[in-house]
Amino acid sequence: MSLLNMLYTLIIYPPRLFIEIIYELFYKIFTNQGIAVLGVSVAVTFLSLPLYIVAEKWQKTEREIQKRLAPKIAKIKAVFKGDERYMILSTYYRQNHYHPLYALRSSFGILVQIPFFVAAFSFLSNLESLKGISFLFINDMGAPDSIAQIGGFTINILPILMTVINIVSGILYSRGFPLKDKVQIFGIAVIFLIFLYNSPAALVIYWTMNNIFSLVKNIFYKIKNPLKILYIICAFIISVFILYMIFINNGTFIKRLFAIAASSIVFFIPLLVKFVLYFHREFLFTLTGNPRKTRILFISLSLALAILAGLSIPSAVISTSPEEFSFIDNNTTPLFYLGHSFLTFLGLFSIWPICVYFLFGEKIKSLLTFLFGILFSAALINAFIFQGNYGIISNLFQFENTGVLHLSLQYYILNIFVLLLSLFLFIFVIKKKFLSQLISVCFIVVFSLGVFSVYNMSRIQRSFHRLEAVKKNEVKVSTLEKVLHLSRDKPNIVVIMADRAINSFVKPIFDSRPELYSDFEGFILYPNTVSYASNTILGVPPIWGGFEYTPMEMNKRDTVTLKEKHNQSLLMLPVILAENDFDITVTDSSFANHELISDLSIFDGIDNIKAINTKGRYTSYWFNDNNYGDLEIISDTIKRNCVFFSFFRIIAPPLRFVIYDKGKYLNAQTHGYNIKTFIDNYAVIDYLPELTSFNSEKSQALFITNDITHDPYLLKFPDYEPVPEVTDFGPGSFGKNDFYHINAAFFIRLSRWLRTLKEEGVYDNTRIVLVSDHGSGSIINITDTTLPIPGERLESYNPLLMVKDFNNRDVFSEKNIFMTNADVPILVLNDIIDNPVNPFTGKPLSSDYKKDGVHITSSDLFMIANHGKNTFRIKNNQWIFIKDSIYESSNGEEK
Repeated sequence: MSLLNMLYTLIIYPPRLFIEIIYELFYKIFTNQGIAVLGVSVAVTFLSLPLYIVAEKWQKTEREIQKRLAPKIAKIKAVFKGDERYMILSTYYRQNHYHPLYALRSSFGILVQIPFFVAAFSFLSNLESLKGISFLFINDMGAPDSIAQIGGFTINILPILMTVINIVSGILYSRGFPLKDKVQIFGIAVIFLIFLYNSPAALVIYWTMNNIFSLVKNIFYKIKNPLKILYIICAFIISVFILYMIFINNGTFIKRLFAIAASSIVFFIPLLVKFVLYFHREFLFTLTGNPRKTRILFISLSLALAILAGLSIPSAVISTSPEEFSFIDNNTTPLFYLGHSFLTFLGLFSIWPICVYFLFGEKIKSLLTFLFGILFSAALINAFIFQGNYGIISNLFQFENTGVLHLSLQYYILNIFVLLLSLFLFIFVIKKKFLSQLISVCFIVVFSLGVFSVYNMSRIQRSFHRLEAVKKNEVKVSTLEKVLHLSRDKPNIVVIMADRAINSFVKPIFDSRPELYSDFEGFILYPNTVSYASNTILGVPPIWGGFEYTPMEMNKRDTVTLKEKHNQSLLMLPVILAENDFDITVTDSSFANHELISDLSIFDGIDNIKAINTKGRYTSYWFNDNNYGDLEIISDTIKRNCVFFSFFRIIAPPLRFVIYDKGKYLNAQTHGYNIKTFIDNYAVIDYLPELTSFNSEKSQALFITNDITHDPYLLKFPDYEPVPEVTDFGPGSFGKNDFYHINAAFFIRLSRWLRTLKEEGVYDNTRIVLVSDHGSGSIINITDTTLPIPGERLESYNPLLMVKDFNNRDVFSEKNIFMTNADVPILVLNDIIDNPVNPFTGKPLSSDYKKDGVHITSSDLFMIANHGKNTFRIKNNQWIFIKDSIYESSNGEEK
């Protein structure tokens, strides 16, 4: 990261985040981009008003000093020259406790505006959602207003109006000022006219509103009781807003209630001011009377907040799966996102607050220190005590199941109680003058957070270096070679494990594309199928290893490591078939050797087995082959969401839904998807016909793992193809369901391969099993059925299971018999090997395990590091019993 980028992240990015949050909140309330821009201007004005007041006092002080010193300075300059004049002037300034550099204080008002202006310029000038949007007389807020043309010159009225307002405000403000001050004010107005003349209308509206507020502020300075009049005006505006929210706005009740409650605070400002004065007098006298200790405490609290939000929280998330944050766009290491996060929060909680802190007197300093103490206490409690259990989270910091945000009323009440308790404890400590002890505790917490962050970063780097070594050996192809082989004469076995494919989507997809019924002739769909968990680390072993490798059965074998048992499950079918004269090809085995990037060395040295990783192998080729164009920049979304996830964690649980914003994190830009990750898997399925040969002399078994159905992505209807910009999402309730899109893409692309098998004469002598390790709680509920698991829907535990047997060309059909994805080995080996036996345990493969029902788990510990060495950690005994049917809740009971 360059020095310029570091300074931008420290100084400009925090106010830019504030502007974006305010813009998005106003847009959600009014659904009007123009009003949102006005709302940003109002918010920035009120936020910076205290700084303007300080700047005004400094400017007034500077003008008075210069006015008092001016006669004597004029005499000195008239009598003396050169070094003598300099020495005498310096002595005179020193005698009057003044330095010429103090003149810079008069420019403080301008300096305050610069970061906010740059932040607004950065945000509003690049906001895609403003393009083509009209507001009042403006046709396009994303372009200059271009109100008229005179010859070849475009007249933009907004910059001219902005300058007129600026000049009028300057005339009122600068009455009685010396000429140099007036020249400065009007010169800046002209500079802004030139600079903003061809800027997007939204940016000029923002700056024009700032100038209007500046004009109003200058008028207020000329009248009596300006604060009282300002309060009356604000109260009137808020009253109108509340009436609008009650009678006109059609937003959800919760959002309207939240907006009304937040804005109603204005009515209580006089009481709040009296309370603050009383509170300061009665409880904060210790802080006011100990300026040195108060300063140390404030700085340590601000640094603690920066480390907590900027390093501790995001490093804890990234360290669980560093590979998912590596080699994205031009950023290789995940530490890039941590660096950006830390600098952002260092600017937000340290640099900006410390600068503001030293502008004010001891009374304000003590209030700021108290507020930061409460803020840090609440952040620490919310982040570690009430961190929540949000299940599987993507590298965009989005939850697989958004239902986890809806917690019980008791949880919220407990959170509020603990926060109030911490507030009273903090007040008690300050009132009892335990400042030294408080500072010591703060230092200990800062040190602990730092050590915790460094430990996580070291884990991240170790994982990154392992991945880096794998990446060096990664194969990027320039041509499509035959890596999958089938025989026209001998029996073939194909198992495709589509991670997270959803069973309930099959019928809607096939009904929308009737030709799929013909392409998938001979297949039997088993809708009444259950998976043993809703995540891969627990859900994959049963697919390849059968019932001995379900979570409960694996935990019973507690003398064998989980890694060894996992590898046994992946090896079992290939070893059995290889010993029975099959040639085996295995791809991308999930968590092989317990590595996120499959360590296929577990297959080394076994005759007749070839293992390759295909994920990402054909990505570059696919992009070139399809003239896709520039890739989406996903790292920008990750680094932004990394920051907002920390906000999400430190804020009180009842308000987290506001920050999360259905996974957008109040992002005013277009929602980002990781196209490269999707194509890493899509390209493999898309190119299956080109990757397959049909002239093998031996029986073949293909065990293919693919993640095309794992990460949601919106695709172009009707063929559900990846395109740079999707404009046609398809009709019906699944039109914008990204989980539906990726499942549809899987079946449509796979149908092309099935047609190739028929053309090559290998369809009839090939047994094909399509399966997934688990399902997913998609955006739209496909069924009306829930399992007896809080917040969980049927789709999460209803994996895909479709089977086409040898010589079967019957019409596509369904069988509602109770199945599990642990039935796959028996389905694969049926009538091929008599009485098959697990080569690692010596036990026969049998479906007897499910005849009296099965135990699945709702454990959401989805990473290897979450579990023990030999057994899975199943929190709170999260076993669910299912028998005969997954559709009837009476068949499920918690154990």
